[in-house]
Amino acid sequence: MFDDLTDDELFAEVLQRRATGDAVGAPLGALCERWARPARYVISKIQASYGRGSPADADELYQDAVGKFLDRGLDQFRGVSEQMPGRSASPKTFFLRIVKHVAIDFYRRQREDLAPPASDPDEAMEEPPSEVARAVEQSRRREERTEAQELYWRAFERLQREHPKEAGAWDLYHHQDVEDHEECARRLNISVVNSYKRVSRAQAYLRLYLLDLQQEGGHE
Repeated sequence: MFDDLTDDELFAEVLQRRATGDAVGAPLGALCERWARPARYVISKIQASYGRGSPADADELYQDAVGKFLDRGLDQFRGVSEQMPGRSASPKTFFLRIVKHVAIDFYRRQREDLAPPASDPDEAMEEPPSEVARAVEQSRRREERTEAQELYWRAFERLQREHPKEAGAWDLYHHQDVEDHEECARRLNISVVNSYKRVSRAQAYLRLYLLDLQQEGGHE
């Protein structure tokens, strides 16, 4: 029913119906369904940063974010970027920011709830062995993530040098949260099919480059 509308047009439909007191469930549901995949990607990144979470959490957090978007987000959205004043912000970016904060608040509360209260100040100064082991493991994971990120960006720089068109599509699709091939195609002035092809080729090149970098590291 709403397949022919862009995100902005569909969001305008939601606002118009809401202003006239009509039901917004259908257009809002269609809009949020389009954003479900990038929303779950955002949640997975937050889960990784906190070292906890499950697919069931992702579904719950996504639904919670949709609820907040309906209850307060529709009134708060102004179409202006908070991070870059003067630049416009899309409804999708605004929604994904809600998803991000919902996930962060959820796992931050979990971490605080799991922290045992300190009854004795002297005991609080001494970390039990399990906490020391956990801290060491968390430190190791942070180092691994940092190393993985460094390898990724080195691979992406190579992609930019050797295949700039694929790099441009990948940058839009993954780095700028434009996880919609129609929007990517519009921005790059190419067909939707070519957007799919460029992103797919970029992924294949990156995998190859990452493998090369990992093998180089193993021979050092």
